[in-house]
Amino acid sequence: MATDGNIINKLNYLGLDLGNIPESILNYKELEYRPSKQNDEHVYKVYRYININEIQILLTKTNRMCDISEKYSKAMPLYAYLNSDNQENIERHTKFLQMVSKLDESKIEEIDFEQKKLNDKIPFKVKYSKDYLWQIYYSEFTNQYFMLVPTEDLEYSAFFYVLKKQLENKNEKIFVPISHMDYTREYLSRMQISDIENYIWLFTKEWPLVYEVYDNENNLSINIVGKTYIYDDIQSDYRIVLNNQGTADKFYKLLKALFILQTETPHHYEIKTSIDEKGSLQFNNNGKKIIYEILPSFIKEEYILAEEQKINLMEEKMMLEKELDLLQKKSSNLEKDYLDKEREIAIFLECRKTFFGKVRYFFKYKKVKLVNKEVQEEKKQDVKIIRLNKYGDVKKNYTLEELVEIYEQLDKEAIKVKNLKLDIKAIEQRIVNLENRVKNAKVYMQEIDEHKKSIFEFWKFTNKDKQGELTAGIIQEESKENLKKSFDYDLDFEDLGISLDKKQRDLLTRAELDSVFLATTQILLDINSVLNNKEITEERLDYIKEMALEENNLLEGENFDIFGGISVSNKLQVLANKKHRETQRQTFRILDITKNTTIQEYTEQIKQVIKNIELALSKIELGININLYKCDKNSNLESGYNIFSISAQNAIKDIKGTNLYRIKAKEKTNIVALTNIIYFDNSNKTLPEGMNIKDGLLLKIASDKLETSKEEKTNIVEYEDEKDELSDFIIKTINIKEYDINE
Repeated sequence: MATDGNIINKLNYLGLDLGNIPESILNYKELEYRPSKQNDEHVYKVYRYININEIQILLTKTNRMCDISEKYSKAMPLYAYLNSDNQENIERHTKFLQMVSKLDESKIEEIDFEQKKLNDKIPFKVKYSKDYLWQIYYSEFTNQYFMLVPTEDLEYSAFFYVLKKQLENKNEKIFVPISHMDYTREYLSRMQISDIENYIWLFTKEWPLVYEVYDNENNLSINIVGKTYIYDDIQSDYRIVLNNQGTADKFYKLLKALFILQTETPHHYEIKTSIDEKGSLQFNNNGKKIIYEILPSFIKEEYILAEEQKINLMEEKMMLEKELDLLQKKSSNLEKDYLDKEREIAIFLECRKTFFGKVRYFFKYKKVKLVNKEVQEEKKQDVKIIRLNKYGDVKKNYTLEELVEIYEQLDKEAIKVKNLKLDIKAIEQRIVNLENRVKNAKVYMQEIDEHKKSIFEFWKFTNKDKQGELTAGIIQEESKENLKKSFDYDLDFEDLGISLDKKQRDLLTRAELDSVFLATTQILLDINSVLNNKEITEERLDYIKEMALEENNLLEGENFDIFGGISVSNKLQVLANKKHRETQRQTFRILDITKNTTIQEYTEQIKQVIKNIELALSKIELGININLYKCDKNSNLESGYNIFSISAQNAIKDIKGTNLYRIKAKEKTNIVALTNIIYFDNSNKTLPEGMNIKDGLLLKIASDKLETSKEEKTNIVEYEDEKDELSDFIIKTINIKEYDINE
């Protein structure tokens, strides 16, 4: 069959002579492959290095997304596509030539470059870009690797790379995923791997990926990769490498133990994750690193500590029970005393209703003796408890079951103590009320007795229109704090941005918006210099003038830009997936800078900018308690205007600093949010509302009002080239400082 020059050139590039097909292609070995229905061929579990000459190539008249059974049933050896002896072969041969015509030599070279890098090291994430193109399978029955090439796909670069290398007969290896292959379960069973995925999710809130990886020497290791939160919303990649059976067993047991601790005793343990110096996942409890080797001693220490807490609670419970018993007796005596007085008052009130009743009461109850039945509070006796011998019967080792059991007992004792405290609080309030009622009853009866000196005075007293009432006790209500909504970046950021943008459009003037915009540019350096009474140098002003000329292209004698903020064009733009026709603010359309501007003139302009920013800050309050972040190379947070991010993850991405600052801003904190109106005017009323450019807030920070509340360090995995998945990783240490703002 005739071929054109383009195809011939590409066949020559591959080193394939259709008139002289190599024996390595013609000598096809029969395969026996039975795909398991339990495996998903699009989820890779096994990666390994394979000698490229050991891969048999089969072409199948399907596409990559077809089921493996269909692909395998329609697969034909490569040589069936390389000759045109009969009508059926002509059709296949034509298809092969069409595939060759689409060959892109640059993609073959990219794969070659990539595989050379992969031969030096396994990627940190194991998985790499376009690994799905390989479609390499393994037959256990014939111990043979084979490559299925779907002819209905549009991308054949991996196939042609393998073919080219086989024709060159080079003894090279490639690092590829094995499709539709389950774990060998040499180190961990399928159930253990499933457990590990669940355990790690509990601690990291992200599902991990578990791979079995064979290195260049065919040594097996289990690689677990994923992401974990290391500080607030900052995430880092991690990779756990288990090189042998012993390491895998220890890691599984460690995870299982920590999982039990956190799920069975959630009020006592909260396992945190961090990144160690190798980029692996590290587990911590109360700042202490937990590894498998210290588990026995850790469990023993925690058991003894729990037993001590349990004993203390038992002692406290006995003290509280004794106190409650005394209070109940006191309450009972007060109640009896009050009922006696209430009965006397009831007799008086009944008798005063009639003439004969008044006379009978006067003579029969001429002098009521008020017996002062003060409740004598029993003197509290010291509660002596024979403390348990905590150390006499200490065992050499304790199990997790024993630790969980003692914490269950501890929780029961804690509930009893809590209930006793509530009972005591309630009965103390009841006693206060009863004491007030008894006191009021005494006063009432004393007033009656004072008017029983003569029948006439008593008659006059009982004929009054209204007698004093027996008042109830005082009821105290506890003050309750209003619960305030906690901020969630993923759920609340969009609403917060829209709310602040609306507020700033209503309250801020054009001059204030322009000045805040300047604080988002390099001019912030000069703004803080003037704010902190520092002089602007000639070199700095010259640099500003160069920037102004570059942006506005001002003529040498021009004093100002005649267009101001008016856009020359009305270009359609897109922001937050919405179209608008607004003009973007520009630094030197706001600042009046020419080649003749002096330092004094420039300083005066900056002073006016500061006044405008101060006015803007006085108008806007944050409206919610929220943590704010700033990443910087400086070792301390500087006074002046600072731009903070609402997200810690975004803060460390924006600036490649090693110091991360967090402040706890309150709802009354004065801020200006970097909403859309800060970056664009809205003369056409088409600007979308929100914070779609930057999640920043402008604050004025005074160092003397900052109080350091916490300092810590954490590691994060970074890549030398973020765009290159095969680049080296580095462990970067971030210094974290948390501040409270003293109003």
